[in-house]
Amino acid sequence: MWTTRLLILGLVRWLQPVHGYDVLKELTSWNAEDWARVKPGSIYHGLKKLTTDGCLTVVSTEQVDNRPARTSYEITAKGEAEFQQVLRARLWSIEPVVDPFFVAWSFAPVLGARESAAMLRNRAALISAQVRQQRSWLAEALSTDPTAESFIPVHVQEAMRLAADSMQLTVEWCERVAERAENNELGFDENHSYSPETIALWREHIHSMPDPGTAGKA
Repeated sequence: MWTTRLLILGLVRWLQPVHGYDVLKELTSWNAEDWARVKPGSIYHGLKKLTTDGCLTVVSTEQVDNRPARTSYEITAKGEAEFQQVLRARLWSIEPVVDPFFVAWSFAPVLGARESAAMLRNRAALISAQVRQQRSWLAEALSTDPTAESFIPVHVQEAMRLAADSMQLTVEWCERVAERAENNELGFDENHSYSPETIALWREHIHSMPDPGTAGKA
């Protein structure tokens, strides 16, 4: 996964020579498992894979008492090239974010207006809690002392503000649409579906659509 490779290459590049265990600890402190889907076990696997691929090189392996051996890594020219390429490719491009909620929301009429409203208000409450946590972390952030426990780099603070602002927009959307659901403005009928007449018109529309295999072709 490109996220794991980029995070590992970037940290090794900054901290080299660095133990794999220190890379694990740092990424854990970043909560990378939550927002980058980078699990702790994949970090050690990523270090080994990047070494096998020639992107990292082993500097030394230390054995202290009965503790597991610790390997130190440095980035290679090949690793630097991949890091620079992936970094710029991801920062200069825009990719759609697939949220499972939108997939499930396609069938929200099955829940009916009342349950849909309750679900949306619950979603708003959960996201609001995340927003408060983000704001709390930002309020305690110390941008001048990297050794402080609450230290968050300034550019990371800005990313956290973006995330919090985006989540707040989602909260407002959930509350607004929940109110529309309660007012029966979403088109859900009492049977938690669409009327037979609507379904019939829907089928006719589908039949009139071009064949997916020929759509867009001259």
